[in-house]
Amino acid sequence: MKKFPLVLALALPAFAGAQSPLSTLQTTYPASTTYIWTGCPSPNLFFNLVVNTPITIQGLDVALNAPVGPEGTVEVWITNPPITTYVGNELNQAAWTMRGSGSVTSAGFALPARVTLTPGIQLQAGTYGVAIRYIGIRPLFWLGNGTAVPGGGGPTTNQYYQNAELTLLAGTTQGLAFASAVFSSYVWLGSIHYALGTVPHTAATNVKYGSGCYATNGSFYQRFSCSGPTPAALNGRSLTMVYLGNGYALTPGSVTYIAPSAAAAALPATDEAETPISLTNPMIYPGGATQTLYVNHNGIISAAANTVPSSRFPNILSLLNVPQTAWFSWHDYNPAEVGSGLIKFEEVGQLAIFTWDDVESRPDQPTVNRCRFQIQFDTATGNVNYVWQTMSAVIGSNTSDDHIIGFSPGGPSPDPGPIDISTFLGALLTVPEVLPLKLDASPSPVIGATVDYTTTNETGINVGVLFMGLASLPGIDLGIIGAPGCLAHVDITGAVSSVISNLGVPGLSMTVQLPIPASTPLLGFQLFAQTVWLDPVANPFGILTSNGVRTTVGSF
Repeated sequence: MKKFPLVLALALPAFAGAQSPLSTLQTTYPASTTYIWTGCPSPNLFFNLVVNTPITIQGLDVALNAPVGPEGTVEVWITNPPITTYVGNELNQAAWTMRGSGSVTSAGFALPARVTLTPGIQLQAGTYGVAIRYIGIRPLFWLGNGTAVPGGGGPTTNQYYQNAELTLLAGTTQGLAFASAVFSSYVWLGSIHYALGTVPHTAATNVKYGSGCYATNGSFYQRFSCSGPTPAALNGRSLTMVYLGNGYALTPGSVTYIAPSAAAAALPATDEAETPISLTNPMIYPGGATQTLYVNHNGIISAAANTVPSSRFPNILSLLNVPQTAWFSWHDYNPAEVGSGLIKFEEVGQLAIFTWDDVESRPDQPTVNRCRFQIQFDTATGNVNYVWQTMSAVIGSNTSDDHIIGFSPGGPSPDPGPIDISTFLGALLTVPEVLPLKLDASPSPVIGATVDYTTTNETGINVGVLFMGLASLPGIDLGIIGAPGCLAHVDITGAVSSVISNLGVPGLSMTVQLPIPASTPLLGFQLFAQTVWLDPVANPFGILTSNGVRTTVGSF
């Protein structure tokens, strides 16, 4: 890997030392004492925080109930002075102020996921009630020891965590932030990262913007959840994928729902299962044909036996990287639940029809939260129809609410961004897909860190140039120089360049390193990066361009 020859600033003293972070995270989570929030994701986790000296909370690590990839938002609410406890204020939102928030991307079940708070939360010495609110993502939390007073008597009264600067007194939770009954004695699972005193705070981020050339997309998706749009937006709608040989034309459907007849075969009433179904006629699809379709009971139908990671938890990352070609009306269904309808299959003429016939969402018995929809495969034309009848909008306390509709060919796919089924006029999906030239940067550009800028999806064996400058460009089309469709995202005037290569030449690689001095004046400093790759057959000018990356130097 090559180090970027760019001097950012003189190294100056960094923040004063602290015992940060204060953490409640565990190394293991016994099933009998760990709780996961699987309901509509907007719960609060409460605790009290005793602050011994002024601090600035810069961010959190949180434990989540999700596979790698799902995204959400975490908010931190603090009680308004002179209120010093969450106890008795769980339903009084007027007693609280949202002091900071940040996005979060799951690192995997129970693994710490980073939240950089904007702005930083400055607290003077004192005692505060704290509510951590999760939006669009589900937390893990720990069973307390059953006492009512949060840490009131030290280590023997509910969980109690402290260092020289902070004491965290757990704690409880509620399902709907500031609006539903609280449960007793639970412990927030996370870490509080902070600096001593009132210090400058800037979120350290590497944000991708724009796109590389020349991507072709073969996937589509839209997510529905309690945070909107809800699954009920699908009611009465249909969608048709018109087979084109090398892809599909995606159009608003005009097909009708075909109710299962008495002769329809019921799939096993099994939760978390995949059932192979043999067809009378083979089904053609972009990239192949199959006479057996595999039905994941959570609303996924595949062209071959498929392993969808954590299929209980619909997420875009898994859809885009599904190993085998699959069609999705994905949700956490449970046909084994008492009172649930069944998944049914029958062939009507050339149509192979799979119907979730009033199937319950998992688990939340006795709440009635059933869905009825079907996916029709036309073996004569290769067309695929989605038809939604009634999609439950009932969100129970233990119901995974997410629904994702979509399609993706097998293997890694570029992200085309979501469609809006209520407004879109059509889209063209092409298989095989072409992944665009991509630039990524990690880890977070905190002062004192070294950031790796890595280019992938390069074509052929050749060289390229990574440009890093002080100004971005709004995606200027380079057709004027013979590279139409390739966009300039960085102003290279005065930019620093670094050669990259996959030729195996010593000292060159596809990664360039940027050391960031441990200098507080750099907080908020921004750099913009983009890769240009040589490809003599891509266009007359012989180049490909990547997306841009905006790096903001921060304290956390």
